[in-house]
Amino acid sequence: MRRLLGAAALAALTASAVLRLFRRSLGAGDARRLRAAGDEPDGLLSWEAARRKATEIEAQLTEDERLSLLVGRGFNRSGWVGLTSAVPRLGIPALRMQDASSGFRPLGPGEYGTVTSWPSLLAMASTWDEVAVWRMASAVAAEFRAKGANVLLGPGLNVHRTPWGGRNWEYLSGEDPYLGSRLAPAYIRAIQSAGVMATIKHFAFNQQETERRRSNAVVAEKTAWELYFPPFEAAIGAGAGAVMCSYNRFNGSQACGSKALLTDILRGRLGFAGFVMSDWEALMSTDALEAGVDMEQSAPKYFAKRELAKANISAAVVSQAAWRILTSIYHLRLDEQQGCEFPCEAERATNVRTQAHLQLAGELAAEAVVLLKNSNDTLPLLHGPIRTLAVVGVAAEAGDTMNQWGPGSPYSGGGSGHVASPDVVTPLAGIQRRAAIAGIRVVTPSRESSRAGRLAAALEAASHADVVIVVGAATASEDRDRPDLSLADGADELIAAVAAEGKPVVVLLQVPGPVLTPWRDEVAALAVLFLGGERTGSAWASVLFGDTAPSGKLPVTMPANMSGLIRPQGAENLTYSEGLATSYRSSAIAAAFPFGHGVSYTRFEFGAPRLLMAGCPAAICVRLGITNIGDRAGREVVQAYITFLKVPGPRTMRGFTKTSLLQPGETEEVTLKFSQRDLSIYNETTGGWDEHDRLLVQIGASSDDVQHTLFLPMRVDASTRYQAPSSTAQPFAYDTRGEPMPHSDAARGWRMLWEHAWAVAVAAVLSQQVIST
Repeated sequence: MRRLLGAAALAALTASAVLRLFRRSLGAGDARRLRAAGDEPDGLLSWEAARRKATEIEAQLTEDERLSLLVGRGFNRSGWVGLTSAVPRLGIPALRMQDASSGFRPLGPGEYGTVTSWPSLLAMASTWDEVAVWRMASAVAAEFRAKGANVLLGPGLNVHRTPWGGRNWEYLSGEDPYLGSRLAPAYIRAIQSAGVMATIKHFAFNQQETERRRSNAVVAEKTAWELYFPPFEAAIGAGAGAVMCSYNRFNGSQACGSKALLTDILRGRLGFAGFVMSDWEALMSTDALEAGVDMEQSAPKYFAKRELAKANISAAVVSQAAWRILTSIYHLRLDEQQGCEFPCEAERATNVRTQAHLQLAGELAAEAVVLLKNSNDTLPLLHGPIRTLAVVGVAAEAGDTMNQWGPGSPYSGGGSGHVASPDVVTPLAGIQRRAAIAGIRVVTPSRESSRAGRLAAALEAASHADVVIVVGAATASEDRDRPDLSLADGADELIAAVAAEGKPVVVLLQVPGPVLTPWRDEVAALAVLFLGGERTGSAWASVLFGDTAPSGKLPVTMPANMSGLIRPQGAENLTYSEGLATSYRSSAIAAAFPFGHGVSYTRFEFGAPRLLMAGCPAAICVRLGITNIGDRAGREVVQAYITFLKVPGPRTMRGFTKTSLLQPGETEEVTLKFSQRDLSIYNETTGGWDEHDRLLVQIGASSDDVQHTLFLPMRVDASTRYQAPSSTAQPFAYDTRGEPMPHSDAARGWRMLWEHAWAVAVAAVLSQQVIST
């Protein structure tokens, strides 16, 4: 009965979250896209009202009650990662916290299999789809609520700096601040509209695990504001209730103790209104309370009553921290829906892993698959040409790692974000199930203990197949960076050996970040899934057999070699001397598959871009038609990269939009909306953002696949729009001053073309690459 009641409650929570999604996202003529709205999520108390209520209640707290809000009660107390004390007489609830990088973190074998192991946040970044992120976050929030939690320790938003990063799989931003800035608000609003507080982490500059407690990130102001702060800024704008500060130091001070970072930047300039908690055991001094940390986790040490008294921390500072915590509680209305009482035994015993969630997990994992290569239309796999498949590789049958802390698996990374699942659908199981429906036979190698034996068995199985599928994997874990960028268990050697036999080879990668692919030119097809959770095998089958059209795009660069890549350093000072030059922004990195890349089972034509003259809700809007010119349905992600021609620096992504599922021959008009901020760069002298009036905009299907190059020599003004009296969209026709140019004025037309050619040449020199126009 309890299980049935738990499932019913979970279904109600999920339905409520979905209803809120559609209430918020349905726009005129577009029910499938998430509306970019500045409103707070449905049902939340405004920050202003929450502050007033916090002021009233905080004044009624005793000294001990006030101090109890500032500290955790210990790690893994009755299965909770973090826990605070309630104040029942004032209606203040306990905060029950759990990790969430791949879903609700089970802390004990008895809880394994009672929650869903979802695709990682890096996998969700591969969807480039706010609606997909919202759908997953809503379901995760429902499981949190059903388990009794009211605080989710996520999402992780750090922009990757090094591909070796041990926690890269946990970060929704991938290698790009704009990508993270677009996806983070969807996650935050979905979680918090379900009554669960989001905790954005790890603030800030936790880009590597090597020496994470000792390293000092030395970061220039421009680099911080243009590359690493934007996802946090967007999450704060979406109303995030809490921030978790990181283990490392920043410009000489402990991040969980830096007044410059937590007070001046986070609260002063980024406008954060909630409270700051430490990462677990990250505090190094009592002074952190004065610097801006409000809550010590996981247990009182530096914020213990005795320590605060010894350090002469004023009562006003303690009151301010308690007030901030209360403000977030009231903003989320957690006092109005307090949930279970600690230890919440009935809720923690509930199985919230529903069939609906399992189906959604598989759908989202399939959407996260990035098809990197598909020579000769090897995929999708069709009965007729293909009668027998061989599926080889250790990862094809690998299970999950059943632990609370330690190594990750091909499904979920290791450490605090690991969601152990005893019921994963392996790639082999998923493929076998779908192949049987298609009437295709699947052969597998015999089980061998040695690497040489496994290789020989794989080659023997491959000899009996029309197509060979090789599954390769790599893992990563918190507290250590990856040792290399190779595949585990000899998979690189296996792929090369199988490919040398001359059969069509399809490689499936389950990895926590970029890997080297030295055999890429020898295989027929290649796809990657950045740790897809427990329904990974179902996702692979759906894509391989054409049930789902692959539409993922790389949120990272897959490097051709290690040249130009930034390695984790054991040195005390980590100087971010590369500035913005990471990923596709660096000319020193050779890409095997560039940032933003991903192919489909069809082809798309990018129509001529047009300036949207009326009805543009942003500073500048560019509209173009995307046509499916292939013979299968598919989705495309239209990407925009901007070069600021008046100042040196790399081009950066400042726009993208994803089409709906287009049938063959169907065209969809998409609009790229550029805000004034999108068209500006950071000025370290003034500490603000400067708008620019000479911009080169490259529009295409990836950072390297440029379909159109546009020169925009108009001055950006947030309050002024170019208005067309009789048409909503016209072709670009502007002179070098940004004034409308008559199409009949041939002389001025040639002048514009000359300016355009000059701009393209300058951009080519700046980016050190050839640009297609």
